[in-house]
Amino acid sequence: MSRSFRTTLLTVVLAAGLAACGSVDDEDDGSSANAGASSSAFPVTVKHKFGSTEIKKAPERVVVVGNGGTDDIDALYALGVTPVAISKDALSSDGIYPWLKDKIDTKETKLLDTLNAVDYEEIAALTPDLILATSDFTLDKDYKKLAAVAPTIGYETAWGQQTWQEHVQVVGKALGKESEAEKVIQDTEDSVAAVKTKHPALDGRTYSLSIGNTPAKIFTIASEDDFAAKLMSELGMGLTPSVKNIKTVNGSPTGELSFEQLDKLDADLVVIAFTTPELKKAFESSALVKNMAAVKSGNYVVTDVATISQLRSPSVLGIPWALDNLEPGFAKLDK
Repeated sequence: MSRSFRTTLLTVVLAAGLAACGSVDDEDDGSSANAGASSSAFPVTVKHKFGSTEIKKAPERVVVVGNGGTDDIDALYALGVTPVAISKDALSSDGIYPWLKDKIDTKETKLLDTLNAVDYEEIAALTPDLILATSDFTLDKDYKKLAAVAPTIGYETAWGQQTWQEHVQVVGKALGKESEAEKVIQDTEDSVAAVKTKHPALDGRTYSLSIGNTPAKIFTIASEDDFAAKLMSELGMGLTPSVKNIKTVNGSPTGELSFEQLDKLDADLVVIAFTTPELKKAFESSALVKNMAAVKSGNYVVTDVATISQLRSPSVLGIPWALDNLEPGFAKLDK
């Protein structure tokens, strides 16, 4: 499990199925119209791990299922399509992803609680004509039942392996908006490039990116294969070498450090999030932390769990938001 730190707050069990796509007639005019979709683009077929899903006409009632990331949700809003329902954000009190606060209207979009289980009857009652589930980490057990409700698109090969660009392309194809999808991708890539241009001092600098969610232990990115590491590399930054050979969690890019190893986090920029104030206090009271070069120079930044989660599971609209949250740290390196 490599893409998201959501598992720091939520116990996630990754759970095969033959694709069996059904369809439900759209009888509700109060739908999320897929404005701008080209009718000539349909029918389209999207291949994924569970088979091939055919979409015969431009979807008007789209439901997003999955607590493993917001790729599908972001792509819909970026492409001008309002979903009729989405899985809610389990990390926020209102269920809305922070970078989508100005886009999600709960009067138009129902928030689904799919963390512990998917309510297939609830989804069927929404009469969707497309279900996007590429970020559903339990899709191995969910797919057949979802596909019996409406055409369902799953992840390509394995959960958490597609890039954010590939997610946008899949959603764009399903909506008949492939050219618009490429424009959306370019806009976000340009926003990343703009950060690098604004902060040339980032080039060649090191960083550590971690989360404290349990006493006496810190979880940190330990591999350049992590999506967050790839994103940071686009800014010219590289992981601090001292974290690259530490113990990893179940073979993932996430490393594990005891409080006796906290000095390994030292880098030109140290970024960390904590799930409670008590954990933050315990971390900062460590002599190893106080003696970090980054802490002494002020290049130590505390962010929130949502930012770390977005960096590790980047989505097209969330990336600029997360990088903006790291702006204070980037600015420190300019001095």
